[in-house]
Amino acid sequence: MNTKQARTGLRVAALIAALAFGAAAQLVATAPAVAVSGLIRTTHVSTATNSQSPKFRAAECPNGMRVIGGGARVSGPAAGLIRLSHLQPISGPGQTDRYEVWADEPPGGISGNWALEGYAICAPAASVPGYNILPQASGYSSVSPRSTAAGCSGGQRVIGSGASIAGGGFGSVGLQMSRASGPLDIARAAAAEDGSYSGTWQVTAYAICANPVGAAAEGSVQTGVSSASHTCPGTEQVHSVGGATGAGSAGQTFLNSLYPDVNLRAVRLSLTGVPSDGLAIQAICA
Repeated sequence: MNTKQARTGLRVAALIAALAFGAAAQLVATAPAVAVSGLIRTTHVSTATNSQSPKFRAAECPNGMRVIGGGARVSGPAAGLIRLSHLQPISGPGQTDRYEVWADEPPGGISGNWALEGYAICAPAASVPGYNILPQASGYSSVSPRSTAAGCSGGQRVIGSGASIAGGGFGSVGLQMSRASGPLDIARAAAAEDGSYSGTWQVTAYAICANPVGAAAEGSVQTGVSSASHTCPGTEQVHSVGGATGAGSAGQTFLNSLYPDVNLRAVRLSLTGVPSDGLAIQAICA
């Protein structure tokens, strides 16, 4: 396994080029780490283990807390075939902050069983001043792969991210990227069709923005593997998760599981296959 890791200056040019992003995009930033206090991880317990598709979970934050990240974990005998289609933070007046996740079987379905569990990373509202979620959708078409990016306004920075697909039903389109930029000024999303799909679809990126809190984007690029983890340094905690993949030798690969561990120390990523240009895993740490 060829692993490249760095706190600063990590570039993913080969992977990003394969996903139609500019080669200057980076996984890591140089900001000093200043933790958001009071972080917790909440869980929407696993669905039944069966072959029903799609599956949905919505992990909620307690009253008075804001969702700043989240993730999804697929388990069961057929878990490796499942692709994520939604990693979506939701916040607004009159509703509970939550992180919604959806997963699908590939086109035509599968005979094996699997389950989906969802997670939210929540922070006290007072600890994330200026908090808001800004989405940016691509147009509807059948161009594949496709990407988009959502940016924070003014001097705000990304503290978390998400991505979702509209259209591309029954697993014909899957997520390939959901992560922040290295400078934490934008959130990126990408998706691709599984083989040939005649319908139109769009991908949306979600930037969870707040006044700067000193968080930094940590990460690594790894080749020849379909799963990876990244641990925040020292006593820092995961504030949000990110990952990216691309095409493999047998076609496109997709995000399969992407989530923070229970103590918010590390990020776990798994894919539906081994991408030719490597995978990228990210944790926003502070």
